[in-house]
Amino acid sequence: MLTRSKLCLLGAALLLSACADSKTCKPSAVRYDFPQQRLDQALQDFSHKSGCFVEVDPALLQNQQAHKVHGSYKPKQALAHILHGTGLKGSRTDNGMKIQAR
Repeated sequence: MLTRSKLCLLGAALLLSACADSKTCKPSAVRYDFPQQRLDQALQDFSHKSGCFVEVDPALLQNQQAHKVHGSYKPKQALAHILHGTGLKGSRTDNGMKIQAR
């Protein structure tokens, strides 16, 4: 059984959710210390740390590496660092963030 803090597959989209009590991205800067790692893992870590719900097609994550992130950033800035060099971009939605191909 999957909990809200774990990776969830819903239909064709991969949805990553933050803590059960967090419904939106934290508006302030948060400290991130993420190494270079698989993109799917980095997005899950980002979701937990930022409180942002992340929506992405799992096919976009195959064989992708996330850029390392060290420092204090607002969610959109942190996501841009994670996605640097992947050919993907993140955009804000009403519920969090969405990852798409450029």
